Amino acid sequence: MSLKPDDLHPLLAYFEECHEGNLLSFAQWLDKAVYMFHYLPIDAFSELERQNTCHVLMELKEAVLKINGA
Repeated sequence: MSLKPDDLHPLLAYFEECHEGNLLSFAQWLDKAVYMFHYLPIDAFSELERQNTCHVLMELKEAVLKINGA
């Protein structure tokens, strides 16, 4: 499947509605989500699941910061 710019409309609407267009705010929430993983019970996720999830969140954060030009 090939993405088209219109396919990203729901994501852009989310940024506008929930973060008032402030992508840095969204990036900060992603940081907080990664930080909170340290407080979950050790058996809530496998180590690989924890690493993979944190990796995806950090990649998303980097992409958002690139969009923002930060």
